[in-house]
Amino acid sequence: MRAPHVSGAHAAALLPLYATALALSALLAFWIQPLFTKLILPRYGGSPAVWTTAAMFFQVMLLAGYLYAHLLTRYALRVQLAVHTVVVGAALFTLPIHATTLAADETAPLLSLLGLLVTSVGLPFFAVSATAPLLQQWFSRTGHRDAADPYFLYSASNAGSLAALIGFPLLLEPLLGLRSQTLAWSIGCGVFAAMLIACGVSARKYDARAARDAAAHMPAVPATWSDRTRWILLAFAPSSLMLGVTQHITSEIAAAPLLWLIPLTIYVLTFVLAFARRQVVALGVIERIQPLLVILLVLAWPLNNQKSVLVLHLLVFAITAMMCHGELARRRPPVQQLTEFYLCLAIGGAAGGVFNALIAPLVFNSVLEYPIALAIACALRTRATAQRRRWWDAAPAVALALGLVALLLSSVRPFAHGSWVIVGYLQFVGLALYLTHQRPMLFAATVLMTIVATPYVHSNELILERHRSFFGVHTVVTDETGKFHVLMHGITVHGAQFIAPDKRTRPITYFHPDSGVAQLIKTLGRDAGLQRIAVMGMGAGTLACYRAPGRAWTFYEIDPIVVRLAQDRRYFSFLSDCAPDAPIILGDGRLSIARAAARSFDMIVVDTFSSDSVPVHMITREALAIYLDKVGDDGVVLFQVTNQFIDFLPVLSRLAADARVAALTPGPMLEIQFEEHLAMLPSRWVAMSRNPARLAPLADEEGWRPLPAVPGKPWTDDFSNVLRALK
Repeated sequence: MRAPHVSGAHAAALLPLYATALALSALLAFWIQPLFTKLILPRYGGSPAVWTTAAMFFQVMLLAGYLYAHLLTRYALRVQLAVHTVVVGAALFTLPIHATTLAADETAPLLSLLGLLVTSVGLPFFAVSATAPLLQQWFSRTGHRDAADPYFLYSASNAGSLAALIGFPLLLEPLLGLRSQTLAWSIGCGVFAAMLIACGVSARKYDARAARDAAAHMPAVPATWSDRTRWILLAFAPSSLMLGVTQHITSEIAAAPLLWLIPLTIYVLTFVLAFARRQVVALGVIERIQPLLVILLVLAWPLNNQKSVLVLHLLVFAITAMMCHGELARRRPPVQQLTEFYLCLAIGGAAGGVFNALIAPLVFNSVLEYPIALAIACALRTRATAQRRRWWDAAPAVALALGLVALLLSSVRPFAHGSWVIVGYLQFVGLALYLTHQRPMLFAATVLMTIVATPYVHSNELILERHRSFFGVHTVVTDETGKFHVLMHGITVHGAQFIAPDKRTRPITYFHPDSGVAQLIKTLGRDAGLQRIAVMGMGAGTLACYRAPGRAWTFYEIDPIVVRLAQDRRYFSFLSDCAPDAPIILGDGRLSIARAAARSFDMIVVDTFSSDSVPVHMITREALAIYLDKVGDDGVVLFQVTNQFIDFLPVLSRLAADARVAALTPGPMLEIQFEEHLAMLPSRWVAMSRNPARLAPLADEEGWRPLPAVPGKPWTDDFSNVLRALK
């Protein structure tokens, strides 16, 4: 029996209606993710883990929406339409979205963040997230000529996702504040609700019984548990990889929507390409390219802070996600199992989020979830075929290894010793990876073991202690010279101290005697000029050793692990030697200092690094207003904005102009000689004060210069544009 096809004007309108509704629902679902996460980011210290946790929440809610759709499609179409209309209507009553008054719990930030997400945006996102499988299932009942294989509509859904992900950093974030965006999002939900009802009514108008009878005679082999497991794994690997790449990039640059969205955009784009009616690149080609790029990434892993290697991380992720999603598209089942298939995809995606956001931080003391997900993806390759190998087959691997050796030796400081050992190691690893790349399981194991071994082979540092918290991975090491204990956040130095007893109170790294902060304290601290100093971001506590008689220090630190390590005399004694009675206030620096009385301090030092980035919420109009209130008219606010990726000087220039305060920065940065190593690290500082005369000695005696005027809008809690600040 052949299903009747919809024809005429109805056929012309049906497909655009469903495609537009799906695209709009996806646009709303992916717009709300960076929008709401940016809205609540200041409550949680600007940590990259905020996005990882939020992404996990949205993936779990997507799973809940897909499960709901899968169960709902068991009932008659009129029941589906009635129930989902009620759900969407209830969601509309919660709009416009806003962050509820649930306070951030600094002792359990992850649970607090999840609670805030559930109460603020849970129901609207749930209602929107159920749309993709539900509308595709409704479309399959219309009798349209393409109803038997509606998977192509998934591309329309993902096109909406891409529109949100590209439009947010390029259009919405630069042009609209958060409040305006939340209002626009609410209006979009109203339009979506109307289109959803139109789709449901159109599906009921046609005689779908004949279409169902035809579908019943279609040969359909029930999915096995093996099929379901592979669907889940193929969805899990790119989901976990996406979060791993995002955490890696945002930890080294900035926790900002632009950098959250780059991997997420790649992730969605691979879905669009994989489920399109025509393949842009054959899956077999992708599977041949993927292991070669993985080999390149594994060999370049020690250079994770190099811009070119960050791009390589994204490229490998894109090819790997395309491989997994292409395999999912190839294995998609008949339309009768559509909602079950999407449910398995949602299970895999949510499992990736839970693994990265919940399990990994509890199980691992470093970011091992990223290489584990990469290895799992490599193991899922199915089209690798054994070929007869010749001796020259290894030539590309040898050339690859030699190229990476040159890159290593030219991009980092010269190795103190063992260079030829490392050269030999890289050649061996490159050859081993290349010879195993056509055996997926063996290749995956080699990839994982090599990445895990990388820190031990490429570094002469001795790891003394390592901890992982909601705010990142903290490691204490003895450096390769054996002269220093070093506190690392990710791969960035956050403080160091001489091991020799006679040098332990000497400030070093970014705070050495010729640094900007040292110049300021020396110049403005005469005659009891700086008696009360607050430091936001403690690190190893180095600044405590600029204490002078009568000078009181107060430290603000968001991470309890940093406090514990800075107070551990086995590694660091700046606090105990120089300021043992200095108060340490645990919590986000901006939120905590806001509770202090006006004019409590003579100077506030904003040194709130998050690995190599500055949390955006610490350098907004509202943040500066808080700092200026706490130091009064003659007080000084000093920012440390050293960063290799983002130029914060224009950002601070606009803030200073907006607040009508004086702003100076040191002259040309010092040329640091390699022999001085950790004793002197280059740093960039900006001092602000309402009283220009207060900063005048810095210009007269130390050569500090006014920040040049920069046109544009100042950053606020409602508006920021990281794209414009990238170097």
